Amino acid sequence: MARQQIQTTTSPSEIYEQYMVPAVFSRWAAALLDSVSPQPGERVLDLACGTGVVARMAAPMVQPGGEISGLDFNGAQITTARTMDPSIDWQEGDAAELPFADEEFDLVVCQQGFQFFPDRVQAVKEVRRVLKPGGRVAITSWSSIGGSPGYLAIANALGKTVSASAAGLLDELFAFTTPEEVGRFFAEGGFPDAKVTTPRIDAVFASAEELTRAIAVGSIMRRTQTQFSDETLDLMAAEVAAEMAPYLGDDGLVFPMEAQMLTAKK
Repeated sequence: MARQQIQTTTSPSEIYEQYMVPAVFSRWAAALLDSVSPQPGERVLDLACGTGVVARMAAPMVQPGGEISGLDFNGAQITTARTMDPSIDWQEGDAAELPFADEEFDLVVCQQGFQFFPDRVQAVKEVRRVLKPGGRVAITSWSSIGGSPGYLAIANALGKTVSASAAGLLDELFAFTTPEEVGRFFAEGGFPDAKVTTPRIDAVFASAEELTRAIAVGSIMRRTQTQFSDETLDLMAAEVAAEMAPYLGDDGLVFPMEAQMLTAKK
């Protein structure tokens, strides 16, 4: 399943959409939406939408008569989302101060966003505000990095080839190691009866090099503005290939990823 080599001259948001979405996020988007079953006629908000895979996947589920909005603080992500599907209402904005009226949505979904919000409880309160009575919310957030071997290999490679502190560049992604942590701030935000599970879904990359470049450029560089030379990326890829050899097979590089999945109703 070889793909064209990722070029660091391509924008991080485009790399995220082209490589990270099919390898990781489209798989989790399907599971996230399955947990809350969007219905025809419903209005759905994809919070921290990134390049919009959840919103695009939900759009046909709410037809006829439904509407989808996607919101993200990253303007480059919104720009890419608009090129993918201009029919969806894409907006740049802050999760702590949603630009929507009270009780506007039947469903709010958030894939891998809450770990990045500075004030998570306030974001939950905003979700509750914009939900209609009886409305639903569903989120996913990665559990510990040990539950995602590919990312752990990247962190180890960063520590060996860049610096010991660079290994921590992925820490923010894996902020919630237990279901209780996620449930706690949702309870504080107004959802005391939220349910949290910890599913696993396989990520599938063509190779260790694709995994390394997709995460280093499409994730780390996009979030932190850190720069990596091609030489550094090659050294990292060699380290990742050695560590991930047990996960390489006929279908490419396949490894599990574990997340906390929370669902709740207003």
